[in-house]
Amino acid sequence: MQRNRKTGAFTLIEVLVVIVIMVIGILTIVRLYPRGFLTLGVTKDYARAQAMARRALDALETTAEDLPTQILAVRYIYRDPGSGYQLYIEADPDRRPQDLGPGSNELLEDGTLVVDNPGGADTFIPYRYYNDANMFRRIVGEGGKIPAPRPIGNPVIYYGGLRVLNFGPIVNDPNLLLVYGANMESIELEGTNAGDPIRNPADHQFAYDVESEQLWLPGNASRNVSYKVNFSYWVNDALGYRKVDLIDVVVTVRPGFEYDVPNNQVFPFSFRQLAGNPAGWRELIHDSVQVNRLFDVVAPGAFSASYPYEYAVLNGQMGILLFNPIGYNYMERRGRQRQPLVAQINYDVYDWHIIRDDFQVFKTNLPLHKLSLDKIKAFNDIMNDKRRYQSIGFPVPDGSGGFNNNQDFVLLDLDTGGIVSLLTDPANPNLGRSYRVDYIRGIVALANPTLPPPADPLSLGQTISIILPDNATVLTGIDPRGRRFRAMYQAHNDWALQVFKAPSQFQIVYGMPLGVSQCYVGSSVAAIGGQPTKIYFPWSTLGEKVTVRQIWYRSGGTLLSMRDQDFHIRAPLAVDPIQLPSIDIREVDSTATNFDFTSFGYAVRGVAGASVRARVIWNTAQKEDVPGNSGAAIAERLLLHEEWGQQWRSVEVETYLSRRDTN
Repeated sequence: MQRNRKTGAFTLIEVLVVIVIMVIGILTIVRLYPRGFLTLGVTKDYARAQAMARRALDALETTAEDLPTQILAVRYIYRDPGSGYQLYIEADPDRRPQDLGPGSNELLEDGTLVVDNPGGADTFIPYRYYNDANMFRRIVGEGGKIPAPRPIGNPVIYYGGLRVLNFGPIVNDPNLLLVYGANMESIELEGTNAGDPIRNPADHQFAYDVESEQLWLPGNASRNVSYKVNFSYWVNDALGYRKVDLIDVVVTVRPGFEYDVPNNQVFPFSFRQLAGNPAGWRELIHDSVQVNRLFDVVAPGAFSASYPYEYAVLNGQMGILLFNPIGYNYMERRGRQRQPLVAQINYDVYDWHIIRDDFQVFKTNLPLHKLSLDKIKAFNDIMNDKRRYQSIGFPVPDGSGGFNNNQDFVLLDLDTGGIVSLLTDPANPNLGRSYRVDYIRGIVALANPTLPPPADPLSLGQTISIILPDNATVLTGIDPRGRRFRAMYQAHNDWALQVFKAPSQFQIVYGMPLGVSQCYVGSSVAAIGGQPTKIYFPWSTLGEKVTVRQIWYRSGGTLLSMRDQDFHIRAPLAVDPIQLPSIDIREVDSTATNFDFTSFGYAVRGVAGASVRARVIWNTAQKEDVPGNSGAAIAERLLLHEEWGQQWRSVEVETYLSRRDTN
């Protein structure tokens, strides 16, 4: 006897009813507990930010010998040195790392900040470039020994030591990109009169007189030689009695002018004129002068066979430099010794909001890379300030001498310094693409030989092409496997990854206010005072870690010592007589009562930065605006900007990492 078995099934109406009930239930839960769902997204962002910061520090640890000596907050200001107003760069030691506000109090309707020029046309800077993370953008002293020379390209178009700067892209301005050697030795003079010449100093030396406020630099009979000069001075102007730190002032000594070749004498430069003849100048600050010899910039392939102080800019936007190959083994004099030639580099980061992902494509894996962020900004996307995203921010070489001004993603080949072209072969679009970007998920896929031939021009090809830095030579048929790349892009919500670097050395001074890379030992000057167990630092160093080589102090009547002790620079307490960040030796020895200045002639020696921090910031809020550029509109716009700026989220990761010099 057979049994009839009936198979049950849901009707379409029943399925739809269940789906509707589930959707209503989910929406009800979301409405009852919205914070929980928001928290999940925020937690994911924080985890992602922490991973980005750690990767950035790991990458810097692999090239610790090339770390910058410091990363500065700077301000841009016009001064008149006597020949018309010029734009100067001043270090801003009072800028706090936590201050994410703009660098100007004039924000216009078109989104630009105004740098006032009393003598002519103002400078206008898009607010994203002079705001939040981009206030700490001046890289000082990145680099080290000249890289080993090697051929670039196949066929070879260049030969020299290739260096790709750590924090590119950079501001493509020859006045801001400075390449220079090691610190020169100083000779202090006394009793000189204005304009007095002196015997030409040795190549590694310079002379100055604090009283007459003059500077003498060595000349060369066969060429102009330029120098980078840093110094500080006291001024009493509308802002009060204060100290000004000038950095990267370029001074050139010319044979037949500043250098009297027949008599082998050099004429002096006036520090006051170098500072732009500021109103209220009081005096040059002793021991603030630092001089370095600048390298000459030449055309690629035009290197001298006998003069090693040369480099070529292969790509001024990406920060790709090529050094004279003879500089690799060159030894220069310092005192009675000789040391390898070094090239230190100062430049401005173009935009910390441009994320840099360095990665290598391994031969055993598919050329597929997950970027640090998703929701990548694409051309013409609407941003959180309701403006359209136009490009990554700079022109990208197209391989034929022209530029692409609306490219939103750039892939840099770190082996040649070239740009990976969008097309497998720019001359034949049917061969497909070198890479494709998934803007939503944040994935870049590269062409590779294991793929089938492309079905259409939008499909991935089998090889990539690289536009070499001359923007004329294109290498085709390149297998990406085994090569190193740097992806550059921006992400929605204004993500930024920036690096802070404590100064390699701090100078102990006996006056206020403090300048860049300076510190004051509490109670060392009776008129200034300060707590007798604290060392004070500028606001720009808040949160950094420092190492102090030697400290002599007392615990009651007992003389004690600390050596190679690490400290964290902390914000001042309300009761502190000096409202500056500081370290306190009582964190190590709670019985410490005061520094001892008399037993050995000093209390503190060898204060050095000991840390590098990576900070990731992002802002999910919508930015509001008002129309017009009237005074009232600008004031309201700044208020709205401040309200938006209060919504930044931040993650910091720190590590002990330094390129410490002797002090």
